[in-house]
Amino acid sequence: MYWITGLVGLGSIVAPFVLTYTDNTPALWSSLIIGAALVVTSALEAVERDQDMLEYWAAGFLGIAAIASPFLFGFSDHTAELWTSVIVGIVAVLAVGA
Repeated sequence: MYWITGLVGLGSIVAPFVLTYTDNTPALWSSLIIGAALVVTSALEAVERDQDMLEYWAAGFLGIAAIASPFLFGFSDHTAELWTSVIVGIVAVLAVGA
């Protein structure tokens, strides 16, 4: 799980620059913050490899936050930003459930 969410987090960090939506401040910062949090969560799971499931809960919460962020922060009418956030969220939630 941790390597999938780590890659998804890196994708979320890179997406604003590749898809050129750095001028949309709420979308930019939500992508960067959620992506960085996913990378940190994945790194912690890779290092600790414990069974307390805290990292899975955190990654699941971050996935839900990624899905909700376009609607909460008002960038749901921007296609690239919306779908990037929704796809990141769905993959993160599915990776946690697997």
